[in-house]
Amino acid sequence: MAAGSDLNREDDTDDMFDDLFNKYGEVIYRRNDQKKPARSAFDDDAESLSFAVAMAKTASDVKGSDIRVLFVKPLVYWTSFFIIVTAFSRPQVDALASRMRDTAEERFGRRATGDSKPNSWTLLDFGDVVVHIFLPQQRAFYNLEEFYGNATPIPVTLDR
Repeated sequence: MAAGSDLNREDDTDDMFDDLFNKYGEVIYRRNDQKKPARSAFDDDAESLSFAVAMAKTASDVKGSDIRVLFVKPLVYWTSFFIIVTAFSRPQVDALASRMRDTAEERFGRRATGDSKPNSWTLLDFGDVVVHIFLPQQRAFYNLEEFYGNATPIPVTLDR
């Protein structure tokens, strides 16, 4: 094929995506590029929020500190919520991650990908909810709250 036909094919593809965007307003990235049937984005967000709040409360139960839940969906395409937690030792990081994994699996039937050993920054990726567990120095250094400063903070009442 001539180089000119490749350029036309790219233009056609761009036009196709523009038409889809104009018609549907957003592009949704999901596993195998398929939407779940009979579910709205609002339902997905409500379910994700419920899960995020449960994970934040679990972190509180294990004495995690300065727990923040942020709605980041308008800012990133890969998740809806961040949970940011401070732990004060690597054993506490391990305890937080372990309890959160257990709660997610037992109550919600969900499994996290991410770090499996305690570190100064441990990440649990549940897809729609991503948990960041930091030691204080790393939390201050990476400062995700400022980096995602336009995220909407979700007020969560945590019993102590």
